[in-house]
Amino acid sequence: MLPVVASLATFFGERQLEIAFFDADEERLDLVDRFARLAFATTKAPHSLRSTYDPSEALEDADLVIVQMGENCARKMLGVRRDQPDPTERALQELMSKVPAGAHVLNLINDPLPVNYFAMDWPPELTEGQKRAVPHEILRYLNGEDYVYNVIKEHAGSPLKAWLEDPTFAARSNP
Repeated sequence: MLPVVASLATFFGERQLEIAFFDADEERLDLVDRFARLAFATTKAPHSLRSTYDPSEALEDADLVIVQMGENCARKMLGVRRDQPDPTERALQELMSKVPAGAHVLNLINDPLPVNYFAMDWPPELTEGQKRAVPHEILRYLNGEDYVYNVIKEHAGSPLKAWLEDPTFAARSNP
């Protein structure tokens, strides 16, 4: 999530991005929203941003969709308890059914999606310990204890930016 936001903060295409974040986990969505606003302000990116717990609202009128969903979001989205099997595949199917026709989809997770998409093996998958540390890392950026510029600089040349420049090329090159 941090690499995606940092990449978006360094993207300056021919028009500003209208970004909608979706996460069924309210606390995580709030953290990512706040981090994105800090990153965009740091780079003076002109993007507009809205965050929502409603996947239909997030995907409404989308031209480009970046999918990065984990088990926690899937469980909260579908109301599935921890003692039940991982619902990520079912949540992805439900989410992808809401993608507008003609939208280009970038899959940043290892699970296959039920629609045509471009898969990217980026960013590297986090260990469980790294996943647990992300909220604390974001809080350090928000509190000014770490410089957000460092994570932005690290992801300034990401492959995500190339996809944003030309998602049709990525779709043509996908097997």
